[in-house]
Amino acid sequence: MPRKPRAYAAGLFHFAAQGSDLRYLFSSDEDREDFLERLAGVCERFEIALLSYALMGTHYHTILGIPDERVSQALQRLHTEYSRHCNRRWGRSAHLFRAHPLARMIEGDEDLVGAARYLARNPVEAGLVPDPLAWPWSSARAHAGFEPPRIPLAEDALQAAFGGASWRRNYVAQIRR
Repeated sequence: MPRKPRAYAAGLFHFAAQGSDLRYLFSSDEDREDFLERLAGVCERFEIALLSYALMGTHYHTILGIPDERVSQALQRLHTEYSRHCNRRWGRSAHLFRAHPLARMIEGDEDLVGAARYLARNPVEAGLVPDPLAWPWSSARAHAGFEPPRIPLAEDALQAAFGGASWRRNYVAQIRR
């Protein structure tokens, strides 16, 4: 029997998707650039706010502000388009993504701070870099104010959660702990 679709309410969510059989989603910087372009396009088309992201090798994480269940269609489109691109590029035909992404609703500012910290620190915990601000494939450097965002980010909720006017400094302090 098929799995019943998830019902999503408006709010902030931590989404993560993994490659099928731990397959690499991103084999090159070109793959990551292509994925980010597609992510930005899907967020714009489906009116989804992208707060934060981290692209790893076998998976990715996002924090999204969603208005309703259209996020299912958005992720399906993102994964399908990116999979087709990769299969053509790599000469493959198999599914690239696991069937169901992780989806967790974020409950309040403290939870949002924790989720943003988790995304930023993911490359550190994976042993890829010693400092979360050294990983070029996350939004951490943009949140810290060290560079402009690669793709449009909706930072209002992060600004509120990390303390208003000095939020970027607070963000850096949190992710480096």
